[in-house]
Amino acid sequence: MEFLEQCLKWSENKEYQKLIDALENIPAGDRTPELNSELAKAYIAIADIGEREPYERALELLKPHEEEMGEDHCWNYRLASAYYYLDEEGPALHYFEQALKARPGDNDTQDYIDDCRRRLALPRFKKSFRERTEESWAAFAGIEAGLRQIMDTDKTRQRGEELIETCGNALKTALRDTSFELGFNGEKYELILSPEGLRSRLFPLVYFQQRAPESVLEHWNIRVGRQPCEGFELRAGDIKVRAEDVQMWVEKTEDQQVNLVLCCEKLTPLLKEDTDRVWWALSVLVDQTIGEVSAIALIAGLDIYAQPKDEPAMPLTKLPELVQSMGLSLWRDGSDYLEKSFLAYGLDPVEDPEADWRLDVYTGSCRLPVLINEYLTARTDTVDAYHRDGVAAGFLCYPLAGFPGEERSKNILDFRDALQEAILNKAGAEAVTFLAWDLPVVLDAAGAFFAGTGLAWGGFHVFRRDVGTVRLWEQETEPEVDPETGSLLSAEDIEILKSFDEGVSGYFGKMLRWLENFIEQGVQEGKFTQRQARQDLQIALWYSFACNNLDEYRYYYKAADWMKDSEKNAGGCAMWYYRYSVALMYCGQLEEALNYAQKGIQEEPDYPWTWLQAGKLRSHFGNKTGALEAAAHGLALEPGDYEFLTLKREIEHGAPLEQMEYHWINPDADQMLQQGLDADADDKQRAISCMTVSEEGLDRFWSIFGPKPEQYTPNAPYTQFPYTGNDCRVDLVFQMNEAGMSKLAPDWLEQLKGWLQSGQWLERAHPDGRAARLDTVLVGLDYRMGLLYKLSEEDVYFQIFRNPDGTEQEGVFWSSEEGSEPELYTEEEMSAVEQHIKRTFGEFDHVFHEMVSPDIHVDICVIPPSEERDYYTLVTMGMGAHRMNVPEELAEYKLERAELAIALPPDWKLDEESMKDERWYWPVGLLKVLARLPIAGDTWLGSGHTMDKQSSFAKDTKLCASLLTGPQGVEEGGEVCILPEGGEVNFYQVIPLYREELAYKLEHGADTLIDQMAEVSFVVHPDRPSSIEGRE
Repeated sequence: MEFLEQCLKWSENKEYQKLIDALENIPAGDRTPELNSELAKAYIAIADIGEREPYERALELLKPHEEEMGEDHCWNYRLASAYYYLDEEGPALHYFEQALKARPGDNDTQDYIDDCRRRLALPRFKKSFRERTEESWAAFAGIEAGLRQIMDTDKTRQRGEELIETCGNALKTALRDTSFELGFNGEKYELILSPEGLRSRLFPLVYFQQRAPESVLEHWNIRVGRQPCEGFELRAGDIKVRAEDVQMWVEKTEDQQVNLVLCCEKLTPLLKEDTDRVWWALSVLVDQTIGEVSAIALIAGLDIYAQPKDEPAMPLTKLPELVQSMGLSLWRDGSDYLEKSFLAYGLDPVEDPEADWRLDVYTGSCRLPVLINEYLTARTDTVDAYHRDGVAAGFLCYPLAGFPGEERSKNILDFRDALQEAILNKAGAEAVTFLAWDLPVVLDAAGAFFAGTGLAWGGFHVFRRDVGTVRLWEQETEPEVDPETGSLLSAEDIEILKSFDEGVSGYFGKMLRWLENFIEQGVQEGKFTQRQARQDLQIALWYSFACNNLDEYRYYYKAADWMKDSEKNAGGCAMWYYRYSVALMYCGQLEEALNYAQKGIQEEPDYPWTWLQAGKLRSHFGNKTGALEAAAHGLALEPGDYEFLTLKREIEHGAPLEQMEYHWINPDADQMLQQGLDADADDKQRAISCMTVSEEGLDRFWSIFGPKPEQYTPNAPYTQFPYTGNDCRVDLVFQMNEAGMSKLAPDWLEQLKGWLQSGQWLERAHPDGRAARLDTVLVGLDYRMGLLYKLSEEDVYFQIFRNPDGTEQEGVFWSSEEGSEPELYTEEEMSAVEQHIKRTFGEFDHVFHEMVSPDIHVDICVIPPSEERDYYTLVTMGMGAHRMNVPEELAEYKLERAELAIALPPDWKLDEESMKDERWYWPVGLLKVLARLPIAGDTWLGSGHTMDKQSSFAKDTKLCASLLTGPQGVEEGGEVCILPEGGEVNFYQVIPLYREELAYKLEHGADTLIDQMAEVSFVVHPDRPSSIEGRE
């Protein structure tokens, strides 16, 4: 008792490891149930998220004591907790309910019960069985050659345990508790997966079997069910038993099965001592005689007699021949059997209209009767087993009141068939048979189907009586639309959207953010639903206008994805068809793009731009006559139009689609583009690259990264696959479609492969020192990379970013932990800052948009040289969203928010290709690092502050530090932007420094250095003279 009290004290002080060490040193047989319960509690307490072993150990310690402690609150609570954190909410719910029964009113226990019911009603698996299957086969493919080598060389069978352990580790992600056998049939190796006599286990095993990759099937037969084996001998104690030693009596049933009575006089003495052992031995002999799948399919009942019956008997060896003579089939493999296995059933329906779902059913057919039986009796053994493996067993439900009329029965059955077909078409057999192997995909498909019907609602219910129904869709109330616009957008809203469009310099990202905020706020306030917003024609037109003008693959994809829902409201609106066609074209869906352009012409023949789109796509598909006709129609509607004249000329010359799209609408801007003088030329080329696949380029790609893996997923919207380098598997995600991937430079791809194979990126520490391993590599069309790492001990991710040359981007970091959402200006603040930049520094057409924003979203506006300012000005826009940690004594000066500017010579190269070169990129990188410095150091920046890089910014300069001053070359007042609510954003000029200039500032102060630099231009010149005499 004293020792138990010591354990309780350790537990109270959270000294769990001390408790574990002490109790594990006591032999298991000497530990009391109470001590095992405390030991289990300690294991649960020390377990990390995602770790299984401590929870499994807790189950081992607790489960043997159910008879003694089954009414104890703590024992039930701990057992339930272990199941809960193993994602086995079914048994967890049962034991939490028992814990509550032992301690009524306990709030913590009730909270867990409620959460279990939510998780069981709508399972949220960390990984679905589909995903687990893919991972298991990938693991098996990696070790199967080693298995074959052992099986070939281990003639004395000394390495059997090693074989089983190696294979089991590869399979356990999907098949955690499945028995299996390994063998060789003279031609191929065999992996035999056993359902262990359970029909319910056949289904996941067959699903797993059917998804074996070709690389595995080249060497292996994958079978479900132990195969018949002549001459099989079983040892039960000292007794050897073969099938010929067993007598049998067989009776055929009405259900095309057999009842089997067995007697083995060799085992009669053992039957009284160890009945279970005899049952097991004879069941195995039956499996080995007719095969395990045949035993599941054919044997309805099995009985064992101690003495022979007074009837003629046959040896068990005759069972295969006998059942075939009865007209019954033998099954060698589970997949063959399940394809032909449907069972009819009849029930006595419950008349109570308030009864649980399905209790009113009186007849039906099914593939797994145990699911029906357990549901009717409120048991959950099978559905819990499936849930543990990431498989969902459930049914869809909907009100039949929506089917009136004389042909009601037919309409109900037709609806059921249409629902089934829609789910299979959208989700696919990879996601669902009659079980959901990937539940979210299945429910998305079902919800989409319900939404297109006139039913009031549609739901999903698992085969459990103790949870509720999940509504997948409900009929929406009609939203309030503006009578003037007929849209969720008011006339005032549309005027705001128009204000964002300033022609060539329109700020379309801002337009898109406004729309997304409008939709999010409207949904949150209950004004309309997300679905209603997606069906709104005006929203679709503005959404696609913003996305298409952002001219990036990801935005074209967003437009195409958004617009489909509003098609039913787009009749007579050719503009909708034009914009949808453009989005589809830039996503590489060219046939569909042409189809929608043609539809747009039919809807509104006088709208010119669908003719423009149709002309390009007709030409691409070889219809030159139709293309020229489209151009002629366009010129009739828009005489002398530059785009149509250009299109006509390019059709006549047989220009490819990419060339037809390499234009701007404005003739002067287009001339700059054609001459290679446009700063956005590289952006344009990247967008165009995603339209058509280069088969040659794709072949080159797979010659580098191939062979193409089974788990290859293109265009969804990105293209990704698992890649193994340096014995480490990572996910490679190319943030583009397959067309864009086929245009990537092979030399750079070879370089990427080299980085991955070297292993130099595999391990990395979090900034706080926690160890992490590379999980995913993301590659952009601009060749910039994001490396996503997962912490070794926690389910936490962080991301760092690399330049095309592999160097790390300084000051850019993202984490999945709380607080990682970026700080952003409000729309009103952003508008004020943008207008201030234009008034103070000049108009800008080009912005370096930040692709990933881990903390703040920092865009860099590029103001080109002008007559007044013969230099580029680069200005940050977004740094001021973060309020810096300014000392309290300076609070009155409103210095918390800032933006930065740097001036560059007029011949400084800012095109995309040059940005890959450190020589030209470093001023942009410097602005980004400085913009994030206050966040990284929880500090502030202001006039006179300096930053020391400690090495040169680039190889062609010795500039290595920077000084902040007031903005240069601007009118008075340009140093501060007043925000709508009265806040202020301060603008500072970044002046790069030499090492000796930084040292001078640190010794004499910023003002003295600024005086010393009076003759130094604020425009950056990498080789300018130092302002300090004696520079080396």
